[in-house]
Amino acid sequence: MNELQQRIFSQESRDVPVASADRRREPRTQMARPVYVRPSDPNGERFEEVRTMTDFSRSGLYFITERESYFDRMQLYVTPAFGCMNLEYVGEVVRIERLPFGEFGIAVRLLRVGNSVVTASSTTKSAFQSFALVDHVPQALFRQDSDNSSR
Repeated sequence: MNELQQRIFSQESRDVPVASADRRREPRTQMARPVYVRPSDPNGERFEEVRTMTDFSRSGLYFITERESYFDRMQLYVTPAFGCMNLEYVGEVVRIERLPFGEFGIAVRLLRVGNSVVTASSTTKSAFQSFALVDHVPQALFRQDSDNSSR
């Protein structure tokens, strides 16, 4: 397991003071990674998009979009890009934040693995899979600060 996967799937919980407003159970990794998103309701609006997660954990992710069609408790299929570990999850929108410039921050709780084998069904998904197979995380991001402190 590489270092990114260890950070994502780590069993360690962050010690958070009881009075803190942050209710997260797992530590967040703040790193830009692509995510493929589409609604799970076959009778609802149909769309698909590739966005960039700004942070993620074992149980959730957060991305920014211009699309206004997300709503609270909306069920989604999400495929976060983690190199060779691109599983499709069923997720639920738990928070929507209105951001400047007409954008929205979407927080998604991952409920379960939807499909362990994801097949390309559209041009957007095919393009996402091509990018997702390449591990875009430079190893320098994982080096200790001690590497930089000797300068």
